[in-house]
Amino acid sequence: MKFKGPMLVVKDMEKSKAFYTKVIGVRVIADLGENVTLTGGLSLQTESSWVEFTHCTPDFFKYQGNDAEMYFEEDDFDSFREKLAKLGVEQLGEEIEMPWGQKVIRLYDPDKHIVEVGEDLSVMMKRLQATGLTIEELAEKTGLTPKMIERLLK
Repeated sequence: MKFKGPMLVVKDMEKSKAFYTKVIGVRVIADLGENVTLTGGLSLQTESSWVEFTHCTPDFFKYQGNDAEMYFEEDDFDSFREKLAKLGVEQLGEEIEMPWGQKVIRLYDPDKHIVEVGEDLSVMMKRLQATGLTIEELAEKTGLTPKMIERLLK
């Protein structure tokens, strides 16, 4: 068996495609109307087709469950944050820096699925190194091995 990626049920496919392509920056690689596959393995399925396939009723769905999230990484985190502000994307809390040094922000897609966007780890590592931290100090802070850190810094 092979895991192919998560699928989100969405109310409005066009609104969801616009969010994931314009805000998150992924591309549509297959568009079958009621089912869309995005780069990275994320798929979107219309609520109406999911109801039909599963024989559920529309009240079966509980959007904004706040119990799972889609995770992405961004090379230019500061520019991404500015884009969110310009587009008025609803955020879940504020930007935070995780204990290992990575900047992250959480937001909602149009159907209130949680999307976390984190600073790319190699960008984070270079930013932390620029503050004067040694490889050993970076290893202590991040929990990564010195070898992994050296690879991220290249």
